[in-house]
Amino acid sequence: MDISPVTGFKRALIISYDGLRPDAIAAAPMNNLLELIKTSAYTLTSAVTVAYPSTLPSHAAMLSGLCMQKNGIVYDKYYKYMGYSKGVDLFDLAHAQGMRTVMIVSKDKLRQLAEPETTDVFEVHYGESAVAKAAVEQISQGFGLMFVHFAGADLRGHKYGWMSDPQFKVLRQGDEALGKILTALDENGLRETTLIIVTADHGGHNKDHVGTVNEDFHIPWIASGPGVTPIEITASLQTMDTAATVAYALGLPLQADWDGIPVYEAFGVPRIKIHDDIGWPCHEWN
Repeated sequence: MDISPVTGFKRALIISYDGLRPDAIAAAPMNNLLELIKTSAYTLTSAVTVAYPSTLPSHAAMLSGLCMQKNGIVYDKYYKYMGYSKGVDLFDLAHAQGMRTVMIVSKDKLRQLAEPETTDVFEVHYGESAVAKAAVEQISQGFGLMFVHFAGADLRGHKYGWMSDPQFKVLRQGDEALGKILTALDENGLRETTLIIVTADHGGHNKDHVGTVNEDFHIPWIASGPGVTPIEITASLQTMDTAATVAYALGLPLQADWDGIPVYEAFGVPRIKIHDDIGWPCHEWN
């Protein structure tokens, strides 16, 4: 089947809520995100992260389109001597096309996700409000690819437990931050030409996400923008599909070695290939 390129997108914004379980969106509630879902292609049930559901490995797979054994990020610590995520990632592709690339994160170890020469802006800020403020400032300057990371849900989950009141409180703060980001896109005239993907690196249970229960692996995946078909996606989706979907939407070259597949359903196109089952991707990582 011949797939026509997507038109209308000039930039992409990926927002990741560290540790966000899909069922926490309504439980918190995250009202701005719930409203966004109404006009989005989304799944709260069929998307999963990698077999080691932790911050660095999961985000590396999200942005590289590659399983852990390919991108080399099989650890969750900041090891400068290990270099950066291997392979051609989303930031490599965007920067090579002359796009302004931005990363606003809440954990400094996310520096290992992309080489400094491929990120025009890399900033670390602590707290949902500070992250939102930095993202809004960058939106006003224009961008081609932006990755925004909120750490609050993960930090509160480890301290107070997943699905706890303190975690819900910080998720509502993160949701308020989302509202500010969406408003900034509107006020700068960028919303109608921006692909927005809201997702997470992993879930969690009790006070951890060690990969012993399904709640550790399941993540939300929400895509919004011009030409996106409002639909609930039921086919299996993996975190590597985020990189592939953004590349497809922006007309960047899909890499032959990527494990991710564009979520064509989001654009009203039947998926040529789907993952065999929901399974746990990249399972043979050790």
